[in-house]
Amino acid sequence: MVRNPSGARRVLEIVVREYEQRDWPQVEEMILHAENFGPKFLEYEKRTIEICRRFPVQGKVLVAESKSSRQVVGYAAIEFRWRSLAILSVITHHNYLRQGVGRRMIERIKEEGEKHPEINVLRADAGDFMTYAHEFYVSCGFQICGFVMHDMSWFNHQAHFAFPLKGVEKEA
Repeated sequence: MVRNPSGARRVLEIVVREYEQRDWPQVEEMILHAENFGPKFLEYEKRTIEICRRFPVQGKVLVAESKSSRQVVGYAAIEFRWRSLAILSVITHHNYLRQGVGRRMIERIKEEGEKHPEINVLRADAGDFMTYAHEFYVSCGFQICGFVMHDMSWFNHQAHFAFPLKGVEKEA
């Protein structure tokens, strides 16, 4: 949400769409300035985008774009896995945090998972130090489903999250 000059809240209108090559400069800037991402994750995200572009059955990259400014304000990478859709990255532009961008991207990812009959669950993980990400996933309906001490792929502790889509009993 953004406050206009009168103090009233207005909703940031965005559209979530598939990534296009022309989006790279804005996505790169987002990655470089995002908390807990930055330069050390730039090559990883570049490779993810390239794999998804070359092999669309492997994954998909989405961007959130402001309808008014046409600026890319969010980025998400997802990977199709056996019976699940894994969220590899969700990044919101630092000037648009807490305005519903990440939540809208998660909703679009849920829609993407619903399109595929073989996908039953969305998966995500976040380092134990990323408490804001833990709170975000839980607020989007994910459940904490595991914790890995010293996850060798990330060299830290990882919390794992799941969101059941279909064919899996949802807890009330």
